[in-house]
Amino acid sequence: MASLISDGVISTLDYPVSTGKEANVFHATDGSGRGKALKIYRIATATFRNIAMYIEGDPRFKRVKRATKPTIFAWAQKEYKNLVRMGDAGVRVPIPERVLDNIVVMEYIGDETQPAPSLREVSLDSPASAYRDVVTNLRGIRKSKLVHADMSEYNLLWWQDRIVVIDVGQAVPLDHPRAEEWFRRDVANIARFFKRLRVDVTPASLEQEILRD
Repeated sequence: MASLISDGVISTLDYPVSTGKEANVFHATDGSGRGKALKIYRIATATFRNIAMYIEGDPRFKRVKRATKPTIFAWAQKEYKNLVRMGDAGVRVPIPERVLDNIVVMEYIGDETQPAPSLREVSLDSPASAYRDVVTNLRGIRKSKLVHADMSEYNLLWWQDRIVVIDVGQAVPLDHPRAEEWFRRDVANIARFFKRLRVDVTPASLEQEILRD
């Protein structure tokens, strides 16, 4: 953390934005007053158990030792690299800025009063338009040759009438042994959510939209 301050990446660590099973997210500010999000992964055995299956089978991290600290440090690297890769493919994600040990620094999505809400928390004026935006981002993830592997209305933010994809640490390459299984789970989750909002979608039709040329 001290090196992030001395390097000018952040100047203040302000307040918690969210807490989760594996990580806490904090609002921070740089020297110009711009908001940053600091995602700090817990170095704990429970975290290791939850994330190990997403590290195993990912050829980018095949040399990571099966121990708690190396795995969690690799997970932070994985989230950073996945954010870069998805962003390069046109997916709307928080812009990643730095990774250090178990900390990922990225763009803060929200304003001075509150972070951006998840898709689950908002009342959409046009669910069909939001659905099309989600499809565009899912196609981008596919273009990046990754599978999100935990896609749902909880891991999509709604900000300025647009979707922002978050929590990409578990995303795996298409050649991961379980990539197809997790892709179909992502598709089913999104189809279920928008079906409840009366969008005409099924898992099969959504998968077809994502995979079409």
